[in-house]
Amino acid sequence: MPMIIPPTLTEEDGALTKACEDALVAIFERYDVDKDGALSNAELDAFAKDTNGDVFDEVAREEITEFLDLDSKGQLTLKGFLQMYNLQTSSEPEETWKDLQKHGYDTNLKLVASRSEDRDEKPKKP
Repeated sequence: MPMIIPPTLTEEDGALTKACEDALVAIFERYDVDKDGALSNAELDAFAKDTNGDVFDEVAREEITEFLDLDSKGQLTLKGFLQMYNLQTSSEPEETWKDLQKHGYDTNLKLVASRSEDRDEKPKKP
């Protein structure tokens, strides 16, 4: 069976590709429940649990608040979310691929399931 090599997630200049950014924007919007353009602590926790199985630890939260774009309430903005993924993707693209797949994206960055729990659910018997 031939090995499938997924497309690159960044451009030559290091910017996220449009397809990657579009997928990340959709993921952000899914967790921005109150639609205020930023992830509250509860929204960020929900994202982290669905992505990594647990909330961000104190060190990760400090890095988010120190290095990424936040709104006036100290909440992670879409710009900050994309900054976070740009940093991760530039050093560990395989981690970004894992995250995208957990949120239902295939190797063509097409949404095929809403989350890994949804993909893995067995059909209920009538």
